[in-house]
Amino acid sequence: MKLFTFLLIILPVFSGCAWLSLGDKSEKAKPKELQSIQTEIDVRKIWSRSIGKGTKDKAIRLVPALSDDRVFAVSANGNIAALRTSDGREIWRARVEDFYSDEDIRNAFSDEVDIVTGGVGVGSDLLAMGTAAGEILALNKSDGTIAWRSRTTSELLAPPQIDRDIVVVHTIDGKVAAYDTGNGDRKWLYSTTIPSLTLRGTATPIITNDFVVAGFSSGRFALIDRTRGLAGLERMAGVAQGRSDLERLVDIDGNMILIGNHLFLIGYQGSLIAYNTTNGIMEWNRDASSVVGLGSGFGNIYVAYSDSRLAAVDVDDGKDVWETDALLHRSITTPVAAGSYIVVGDFKGYLHVIAQSDGRFVGRENIGGGGIYSPAVTDGNRVYIMDNSGTLSLFELR
Repeated sequence: MKLFTFLLIILPVFSGCAWLSLGDKSEKAKPKELQSIQTEIDVRKIWSRSIGKGTKDKAIRLVPALSDDRVFAVSANGNIAALRTSDGREIWRARVEDFYSDEDIRNAFSDEVDIVTGGVGVGSDLLAMGTAAGEILALNKSDGTIAWRSRTTSELLAPPQIDRDIVVVHTIDGKVAAYDTGNGDRKWLYSTTIPSLTLRGTATPIITNDFVVAGFSSGRFALIDRTRGLAGLERMAGVAQGRSDLERLVDIDGNMILIGNHLFLIGYQGSLIAYNTTNGIMEWNRDASSVVGLGSGFGNIYVAYSDSRLAAVDVDDGKDVWETDALLHRSITTPVAAGSYIVVGDFKGYLHVIAQSDGRFVGRENIGGGGIYSPAVTDGNRVYIMDNSGTLSLFELR
């Protein structure tokens, strides 16, 4: 069998499909060395707090979440913390294992397995996460006490999404489910068939007043009625090409963007597509490939391509506004808008600040922490970063 040094296929015992993890350490994809930049802004650290141990699994991106004057974060080894945004002061802290019996802990958790695999989502009065026990764990935002636990159909890698009366999760077996925020009862389950080979990961669902947007490893996406769990629209976002399973992989794992009734999504070895969710018509598309997905701002969609090229395309017609290969093969995170800039992290632990207008680099900070897999969370010019060591930091762009 031919050996690919830049691909790792993991065969989980519970599913019968193969998971593909994309690496960046082969000689064929040597990370580009960073070039000097003309610094225009100060990337100033406001505070930094250790949440717990980090993860080495690139598919697990434990994104922090903001709610009012608090930021919530969870570590791979199951520590959960609520911090004050202004100074990082701890309001409360909990451990996932505190909400399980000794027998459950012996059966579901081990030193070799991350305790938390998906999180953290915040909404209503709850925060929620997916655990290695195959469950959603929902806590009360006010004090970190348990609200409820509910079984999922499989492992959860994307953060649960909460909106008013429902918690929506997307599991790696191709299912999207909605749970009642009050008691954790499952309201509906939407299923799709997944291919024999997929990327290890899932796209985070988007909840609107009327439907849930979900992208799948088959390269399809669906608008699912949020009340009944039925698909009002289902379309293919990319056309599989080639003969082998690897060549035909068109998985949608990255971040999707919804602006009004315009949905933007991208798949691996697929297309960057704009759909009108009102009439189901594709407005434009272009060949593209991404694992981490899209950001938005200034009338642009920001694309982090699979090879870590970063580009801005016009939301109206999909034409290039600017593109840079300065971070080629550095495994950048999902681009996120912060004021007039976008921010991305890379596998070496650098935070890069780029002007939305023309793609020039205006700031850079070496955070370290074993690199950055999780995308930033921003509030104006304030940037929250969870690094791979399990440390949450707040930076301000000045």
